Amino acid sequence: MATDSTKVKVLVQTFGGQVRTVEAATPAQIAESLALSLDNTTINVNSNAADATTILRENDFVAFVTEKVTSG
Repeated sequence: MATDSTKVKVLVQTFGGQVRTVEAATPAQIAESLALSLDNTTINVNSNAADATTILRENDFVAFVTEKVTSG
C-alpha cells in the first residue's frame, strides 16, 4: 500500500458542499484528517464507488455522502 500522499479534491456533504483540496493516500486518511465518521457513508472516487482503502491518484475527486438514516 502506498504511503505517499497525493493532492486530491474532496467533497463532503456535511461541509455545505464545499470542495476542499487535501493531501491523502486513501479516503480513510481523508476521513481521519477531517474527523469524519465513515458510518452510513458512501465513498465515490471520480464518480465510481470506492472503499476507504482505495489508493488515490493526483487530482482524484473524492466524495463522501452520508446515507439517510430513518428511525422506525
